[in-house]
Amino acid sequence: MLITIGRCALRIEKQLYKRCYFSSTVLNTQNNDDFILQCDDNVTLRREDPKFLKVAILGLPNVGKSTLVNTLVRRNICPTSLKVHTTQHKAEAVYLEGDTQIVFVDTPGLVTNHELKKYKLMASYKQDPEVSASEADIIGVVQDVTNVYTRYKISDFVIDYLKQKKEDTPLLLILNKVDKLKQKQVLLELINKLTSNADYPKFDDIFMVSALSGDGVNDLRTYLCDCAKAKDWQYDQNLCTDQSIDTIVVETVRAKLLDLLQDEVPYNIQIRLEHLDIGEDGTMNILVSLNCDKRRYQGILLRKDGQMVKLVSQLTEKELQHAFRTNVVIRLSVICAKEKSDK
Repeated sequence: MLITIGRCALRIEKQLYKRCYFSSTVLNTQNNDDFILQCDDNVTLRREDPKFLKVAILGLPNVGKSTLVNTLVRRNICPTSLKVHTTQHKAEAVYLEGDTQIVFVDTPGLVTNHELKKYKLMASYKQDPEVSASEADIIGVVQDVTNVYTRYKISDFVIDYLKQKKEDTPLLLILNKVDKLKQKQVLLELINKLTSNADYPKFDDIFMVSALSGDGVNDLRTYLCDCAKAKDWQYDQNLCTDQSIDTIVVETVRAKLLDLLQDEVPYNIQIRLEHLDIGEDGTMNILVSLNCDKRRYQGILLRKDGQMVKLVSQLTEKELQHAFRTNVVIRLSVICAKEKSDK
């Protein structure tokens, strides 16, 4: 169930809060799934002739899909990491411009059935991209131009996922990380190989972008706004994502752990939002527990006077402040359950 912060947390009637603003009420974490983010104050909205577009962003793991979605909506809705498989479930991020609403669907990196079993990935890694492709008005396939092993071809299983789309759904080829290419002629070679192969899907348009720096993203956003059709909006004008605050906090912490910890360590830490208090000035005070099933993992987090935990906290605060548009103070509590050998 989706309940806006303005109607539920603040209990104020007939007023739309387009910024993430909270009262000093302590939110029970069992109910936080009912709270979702809201849009910005500076968005000028009209709904006389509403237009709508749903865009699914697909691609291999770690090609920059989440970063691209964040840049398109100008807000860090989707946590990002340098490690693969950061995105576990699809997430919808909303962009508003005038009478147009665009819903961008960030999806897990596409994997084969073999990878799904080998790495014990959740079913959402396969199901969510399929559902997103079938429901989208436009599909954007993101290709990492810096990956010399994959950039010259569209993977067979990417093509298989695209079979889930409606027959008339337009396809966009989005070449990402172009700012990192020293030899720009590579782009021409890429475009030629990816568009001339008869076995590859036909792309309606091609965009060259840098999701991280924002180069070329404005052109893509403008193009998509022009593609929107007369249709009522999927989300109310004060909502900017389908993700709960709980989810965004936990997934952001997880992304930072993935970036900073090595080997299997970040994958074996259970993250839980324990407490969320929102002050009268809008400051979010958050307590998150990191539950380790081995003392070795706890030691890694707490070594050198807890420098790792402090760094994770700092990076998470910065990310969440951009997402929530308010001051964020986060505390991490490291907990270790006794190993079986200790019992």
